[in-house]
Amino acid sequence: MKKLLKSIGLVLSTALVMVACSSQEKDSPLSLFPVRRGNIFSYIDPTGKIIVNPQFKEATVFKNGLALVQTFGKKPGWGFITAKGDFAIKATYKEATIFSENLAWVVAENGAPEAINAQGEIKFKLPVAKSVRVFKNGLAAFCVTADSTHVKWGFVDKTGVIKIKPQFSAVANFSEDKCAVETATGEWSYIDPNGKFITTTKYTSAKDFVNGKAIVASGNRWGVIDEKGNYVIKPQFSDMKADKDGYIIKANNKWGWCDEKGKTDIEPQFADAYPFGKYKLAPVKVGTKFGYINKKGKMIIAAQFDSALPFNGKLAWVEQGHKGGFIDKDARYQISPLYDSIAVDLKAYLQTGTSAFETVNSDYFDLDAIVSRIKNDITENTIAGMNFSTPMSYIFRKYKKLETDFIRTASEHAIIKAERISNDATLDFFILGTPWNEKYSGNLTFTYTLKPHYQHSGFSYRVKLTGKAIGKEDLILKTLETALKGYSKDTKHSNENVTILQSKKQLIIGLKQSGIVIAAIYPVNAENLQMIDLNYGDGLELDSTVVESTTNTNTGKP
Repeated sequence: MKKLLKSIGLVLSTALVMVACSSQEKDSPLSLFPVRRGNIFSYIDPTGKIIVNPQFKEATVFKNGLALVQTFGKKPGWGFITAKGDFAIKATYKEATIFSENLAWVVAENGAPEAINAQGEIKFKLPVAKSVRVFKNGLAAFCVTADSTHVKWGFVDKTGVIKIKPQFSAVANFSEDKCAVETATGEWSYIDPNGKFITTTKYTSAKDFVNGKAIVASGNRWGVIDEKGNYVIKPQFSDMKADKDGYIIKANNKWGWCDEKGKTDIEPQFADAYPFGKYKLAPVKVGTKFGYINKKGKMIIAAQFDSALPFNGKLAWVEQGHKGGFIDKDARYQISPLYDSIAVDLKAYLQTGTSAFETVNSDYFDLDAIVSRIKNDITENTIAGMNFSTPMSYIFRKYKKLETDFIRTASEHAIIKAERISNDATLDFFILGTPWNEKYSGNLTFTYTLKPHYQHSGFSYRVKLTGKAIGKEDLILKTLETALKGYSKDTKHSNENVTILQSKKQLIIGLKQSGIVIAAIYPVNAENLQMIDLNYGDGLELDSTVVESTTNTNTGKP
């Protein structure tokens, strides 16, 4: 089996970070093309001969002798094939990336991203990641959940060590030991592999370094900087894409080309344009049709195609009338237009040198992180190191609160709000009761003083769930029930949605509803026992059975 040369192009940011891709130098000509007829992909060689029979739901370009493919079935799986069509790594994964720098990311059902080698061996897992991208310059970008609507990006190395902690709003990928990152202010700059900023200028947007230069935007205009951040082409174009030794430029809503110093080579005149790369012809759009020009801007192949892509070797993909094939430099079909499409991955590769499959999303539900956060706070006598007599002054110091942080007439006081405990869960923590005396001082105003020797009514944890955690409320509650030491279960008053646990001094009422799990802790006294009896049953006596406790809440994937 002929081993294909590895791509020497350096990718830019994916759509996740909304950084436009630049064009990059392509490999030597591809030996196999993934093409689609109907809804099934096969692989053909440059003569049009079918090498791998039609059988795949999705297919990618071969890299290092392997191609990522998706199978059909009730649960379509992703795996890797050889150039003969044999599976080198079985299609058992829910998601997968292409191989890059000899590693690929895979995600099993209910699993976290795993980095594997070409033999399918797991090198390490990254359970903290919400999403992760392929390795570039020895580092892979990954994100974690920051809050309900935002993520933070960092980088992990090829041994699984987090080299740059998640801190950026968005990132590109490393290229030439530099990476564009977006800070909390919405501005872009560049960092080195240690996470240190290497440019002081901030940009509206920024692309990858290619041959010592990078395309950046200032306001709504694009230019080019060198490695020191100095402009070699001042911001003047409405868009730019790298093309080997020059750039595709956009001005007045038309595309053309300039050289590496910004001198216009081909006047902007085309509705769209793709790179020359290392070839002599480039596809351009004139009106509604595509043709090919040479580097002087002369139309060599008339604009006649509905779509057209850059050359790879002696062939270029074109489409006419909803069918596509491959033409040569003289516009003669070398592979007849029999196909409905080529793979989206091949399109990305031809246009930008990148892949459409460079990112995976975690399918992991981190039960242990959620349960451990509460379990580690609760003993049979205390809650977060406190009890029902803990003075409010101590709570103010511990949680860095002021009296003015609380609504003093309320009976529920938040001392922790929206603490992120996993990618799919946040936690709120409350004191229950009214620790303040209220005194009317006239003129419709009141004064408040802390009650001496105050006894809190209770404490409450509220876990809000998103993503993979939705629907796991029952599992969380049941796992917490067995994880807490020193408690027995009140089987008489517990039901499908309520779990009641009791130690000698504390009662825990666990409640669940869609997207929320609550654990409220109260002192054991006659009033609270009566409250449980009235709210959850009509028995007069607790009918408890001891629940075996365990400190190991890592029960695996649900």
